[in-house]
Amino acid sequence: MCALNSCEKSKWCTSDDGITTPGGSSMSVGIATWLSSSLCNGEIGYISHNDAHLVSLCTKQTMSTHQGLGYLLHPMLHNNVYTIPFAILILAEFENVLPSSVCLFVCFLAALSEDCDSSDCRMPPDWHDVIFCKSVFNTKKRFLHVHCSWSPYLSSSSSKSTEYKLHLWSDSDCEAIATNGPDYTIRKNKLAVTEKTTIWVSHHNVSGHCVKTNNFSIVPQVNCEPPNIQYAVHASNSLSFKLSDNGQVRYRENVSTQWHIINVTSMWTTISLPETSMPTSYVVQQRCSRESCFHCIWKGETKIPHKLTGAPDIFVTTKKLSPGKQRVTVEWKYIKHDYVDGYFATIQRLPNSCDYSISFNTTNTTLQIDLSVAFFNVSIRAYNRAGSSELTSAVVHPLDMPELPGKIFATYENDTIFLTWSPLFSCNFVVINWGTSFFQMKSRTLMHKIDNYSIPGPFERMKRYMIMIYLYDSCQCQYSTNETTFGITSIYSEEGVPRTGPSDISVRNVTKTAAAIEWGEIPEEDCLGFLLGYRIYCTSTSRNTTLEMFLNSTNQRRYLLEGLTSDHAYEVTVAGVTSKGAGTPSASRMFKTLKYAEVEFQSIIMSICGGIFISAILISVLVYTIHRKKKNVYFPKIPNPKHSQVIKMNKEAPSKIKLIQSSQFPETNCDRYGVEVIEQIPIVSIPTESCIQRRETCTMKKQTHPQVSPAQAPNVQDYTSMMSMINVFKRMPQSTNHVN
Repeated sequence: MCALNSCEKSKWCTSDDGITTPGGSSMSVGIATWLSSSLCNGEIGYISHNDAHLVSLCTKQTMSTHQGLGYLLHPMLHNNVYTIPFAILILAEFENVLPSSVCLFVCFLAALSEDCDSSDCRMPPDWHDVIFCKSVFNTKKRFLHVHCSWSPYLSSSSSKSTEYKLHLWSDSDCEAIATNGPDYTIRKNKLAVTEKTTIWVSHHNVSGHCVKTNNFSIVPQVNCEPPNIQYAVHASNSLSFKLSDNGQVRYRENVSTQWHIINVTSMWTTISLPETSMPTSYVVQQRCSRESCFHCIWKGETKIPHKLTGAPDIFVTTKKLSPGKQRVTVEWKYIKHDYVDGYFATIQRLPNSCDYSISFNTTNTTLQIDLSVAFFNVSIRAYNRAGSSELTSAVVHPLDMPELPGKIFATYENDTIFLTWSPLFSCNFVVINWGTSFFQMKSRTLMHKIDNYSIPGPFERMKRYMIMIYLYDSCQCQYSTNETTFGITSIYSEEGVPRTGPSDISVRNVTKTAAAIEWGEIPEEDCLGFLLGYRIYCTSTSRNTTLEMFLNSTNQRRYLLEGLTSDHAYEVTVAGVTSKGAGTPSASRMFKTLKYAEVEFQSIIMSICGGIFISAILISVLVYTIHRKKKNVYFPKIPNPKHSQVIKMNKEAPSKIKLIQSSQFPETNCDRYGVEVIEQIPIVSIPTESCIQRRETCTMKKQTHPQVSPAQAPNVQDYTSMMSMINVFKRMPQSTNHVN
């Protein structure tokens, strides 16, 4: 063969595994086949992908001194084997190729075959797709190195050795790097930065067999890291986000599994979404651009919630604690709670004397804190990555009747409010607040020891001023949690009468001579003074007389009207009373007393019901009696022959006739309508049914049988003249009305 002749001329040695060069290096059979076919015949050979790569490398380096040799090398991947069409375009120039050039060419093949030939390595199922490489850049986006990592080979047949070989194969180089760990950093000097590099890892198990990972291709200078989402918002029917670099993005609804993929060519991207009745969150993933990177993986899911709208609803409750303290519980509800990352809560004193506020960042919907007895403003807003909701606020009012450690005494004179207190406190730092409402409170901080204080005017007439004194644990301005309310009082510069009456007048439990009335509070801003009690006006509409009652209490808003006239209409009104007198009465309420007392009415009802019951019984008895009498007249009783003694006699007649005929007793006299029986004991003769039907009188005779000896007197009844009676009974009708 031509290949053998060429080898003989070059003093090469062949074997079953390949070709051995004069220096003893081996070359795979695939390369030998290619050499024999291409160098001698110029035909196309089929070799493994690593051998093809080596041929390409060696051909470039060997033929660089022979520009006349043209060739075409085009690898095509197919099941890890490359099919290489290799054509010698100018075969004539091979005559000018020196044997030394051919030997140099083969030497390159022999030297590089061992590092890049993976034809003898198999790819086990449990070690597939386990390698991943990524390029690493500095802050100026300059390429530094490539870092590769893979899963350790953990087969039962694997050796305890952790030696691996990392193979690098590019168009201009091929190298195998030994390493002991499951990762390796490839420096820039070992890479063809601008060319595609194929990387894989091989390992030899205990039996000496070679196993390899999948091939990983990368262009080192291209950043294949997935871009980062720097900003994202889901508002209305659009999804907007900002990426750190171009790439691909896929998105889906949070409750869906269907992805939608788009190419992102600019940093800002907006996607139109279908209209939905309810807001929903979207999940987004991003990866590098497939046009510049060979291996791009989807980055972890990023949840983009819907933009928050509206505001939470706040509910505030207070509870009494130690003197001068109250526990404030704030609860809120938000309809879009499922799309919220958290809540910002802020508590601020009114007025903010020490310029401190308390802030919380929480995921809960309940907040509890111990504060002083004062006015506080609580504000809540929800937030997520799409933004924040509207702010909602609520005012915490002091307890109505708090327990306080001290008392404040206030007097008004010459447009000045003079304050004293008890007991005296030793702290040389005190805060005094006063005002008509929480949003009009004024504050004064005193940093010296005092035992009284005068608040200068002017003050509004008929306005209630609330005055509060606060102390601090360390006698200096601190948070409201370290604040204690010393005392609270109120004062009017000048009082008036209430300008409105109570609301919600109601009348309950109306009887024959009494009625209970109830009413609501008069708003504090309408009292225009300290409320002392209530005046009640009750007017009889028929007599045009009015009764006035005064209730000396502001907490009790219920009164029992007594001594009223039965079956009369009344009109009732209520007015508040201050030191200046009674104010404007409330709206009137009409009611009418009962004509009868409840007991009387019940007695009347019971009497009526009893009379109706007794009358019903009497009528029932009377009807029954009349019905019975009429039935006896029109429907008399008819005897039932079935129960007649005569029927029995009819059945027993033949046997008894025989007894009568054979009887030895002498004949006895009997009339034609009766039967006389002679026995030892007297027997009453029973009248027959035929006698009753004929309306005839049947004579019953009673006789005593003559005394005979027991041996001579048989226990047999004697009947005479029975034949005539039997004939009568036989002629009687059979179908009659019977009485059972």
